[in-house]
Amino acid sequence: MFFILFGLCFLCYTYRTVFNVLAYKKHPWAENKGIVTSVFIIMGILWFSWFNMCFTDLIRMNIPGWIRYLGLILFLLGVFLFIFSHIKLRGFEEKGRLVTSGIYSKIRNPMYLGFIIWIIGFPVFTQSFITLLSSAIWISHIIYWKILEERELEKKYKEYSEYKKRTWF
Repeated sequence: MFFILFGLCFLCYTYRTVFNVLAYKKHPWAENKGIVTSVFIIMGILWFSWFNMCFTDLIRMNIPGWIRYLGLILFLLGVFLFIFSHIKLRGFEEKGRLVTSGIYSKIRNPMYLGFIIWIIGFPVFTQSFITLLSSAIWISHIIYWKILEERELEKKYKEYSEYKKRTWF
């Protein structure tokens, strides 16, 4: 079961990455409502598969309880950062303005950072060795999404380069 879930995660990450590349290149498919909707569905499948990978991992780590709970704290922090930054972003895209206040005054991509923190923290908490190792694959996809998004924002907002200098990630 673990390898099926891993394969599903890999396919979902690949699908999302291909979509991001198409969007960056302004391909008409990236504007297609059905394809955009499918990306949200794929992300749901991705998260479901990834969480189940943690529970079906074939190799368990034997780590002290305090480190496990540190992993849980990281996971919760990552989820909070992801959700909080998503809420803060709401409404700004329709207005065509760059968000630079709140959490965005310190971190350029708090959603991606939250996502990265949670995909490291939860496998530590569940002691899931292979899932934790696979985080390197998932993080590389997320970093690539971030790079493409930042290139697009630099084109769209002239103040983005200056904003980038005073913020992290």
